[in-house]
Amino acid sequence: MRRIFKKVRRHLEIQAEPKWLEQLKIFTSRKKIQNWRARYTAGHRNLFIDITVIAANDAGTGIQRVVRGIAAQADIFEQHGWNVQFVAASRAHPYHRISWPVKRAVADKTPIQGGAGDVFLGLDYSLDAVRFHEGQIRSLASSGVRIAFLIHDLLPIDRPEWFPPQTGNRFRKWLRILASLSDLVLCNSSQTEKDFKAALATHFKITTPCETNVIPMGTDVSGSMHSLGTSEDFMSWLGNLPHQTFLTVSTLEPRKGHSDLLEAFSRLWELGHDYNLVLVGRSGWKVDDLVLKLTQHPEYNKRLHWKSDLSDEELIHIYERCKGLIFPSLAEGYGLPLVEALNHQKPVLARDIEVFRDHEACGVRYFPENATPEVFADHINEWADMIDRGEITIVRPSSRTWRHSAEYVAQLLDELAPDSPTPL
Repeated sequence: MRRIFKKVRRHLEIQAEPKWLEQLKIFTSRKKIQNWRARYTAGHRNLFIDITVIAANDAGTGIQRVVRGIAAQADIFEQHGWNVQFVAASRAHPYHRISWPVKRAVADKTPIQGGAGDVFLGLDYSLDAVRFHEGQIRSLASSGVRIAFLIHDLLPIDRPEWFPPQTGNRFRKWLRILASLSDLVLCNSSQTEKDFKAALATHFKITTPCETNVIPMGTDVSGSMHSLGTSEDFMSWLGNLPHQTFLTVSTLEPRKGHSDLLEAFSRLWELGHDYNLVLVGRSGWKVDDLVLKLTQHPEYNKRLHWKSDLSDEELIHIYERCKGLIFPSLAEGYGLPLVEALNHQKPVLARDIEVFRDHEACGVRYFPENATPEVFADHINEWADMIDRGEITIVRPSSRTWRHSAEYVAQLLDELAPDSPTPL
């Protein structure tokens, strides 16, 4: 009976709420926040940083590199007078302090409490933890704690067919909580900021109820390293890669465009071009057919390679070795590998979508958004020839590290919860 109850509860938890109820929850929450803010002045300086996902299972994805890159700069927040407290939550345990990156044998699961002048920073992509413990976050806000979240993209609500079942509903509930309780929403790009505002208007019929800000992303892989070390087998494999090796970096999932890339390279190989393609990224969801096509391809482990579990140090070596990066993704909130490749002064060929146009001045070249495999292959071949002829000039992005990113966030949080007793 208990098992049935749990199954029913979890099913109901992720069902979409009526739109009128979502709007009512947001409206009443924003009204209450105005009253809470009027009653409190600054005092404490605790910074609760949510790292629920990377603390439990750091898979090294792009989002997790961003979270790790900022969280690892705790000393910068401390220099701004913050008492940094890393926190996490699960279904059974509300947000509590944890030890990170070094884990203690036993964590104190006492729920966190805060007051005016403190900040809860939802740095991690904690869809479920935030949903499970909305009441706790609301209680923190009612005690004067300022609430800030980082958003990486709006794709689960805009294109739910690209994601596992129910991800869209889980994301929608998370987004409704952000709209209800946030004082500040941080975005990884102007594209994400625009999409966030559009999503609130489209799905909840509201204008943006809180401040938003675009934070600069770090470009240094070394500043957000998850894993170190290189194996002898890897270095031997790397040393045998020919000059004409192209790279793509991302989790294998429907929106990343791997199928288009594989079809384009298959055509190039059929035409006699001696290019190599290396895919770096773990297998995600809805890609069983892709993985089968990839691993059964006649060029697999010859001119076609898939590395699904590399260390960050090994990734740096591949960036340095490759001739250029191809980024075929259909949609992105930012596109971290593109910037990382430019930071290594490597040419980039990207799908022509709006978010990638921000880097055109850095020497990025584009193929049509809806290109056929034949057109895509032609653009790859033409781009490769341009590289050989020295016709592509790479301009490194503004020299930004994850320490720069953390410093920018720290300044925003200082403005959000000042350390002087000025009435709010």
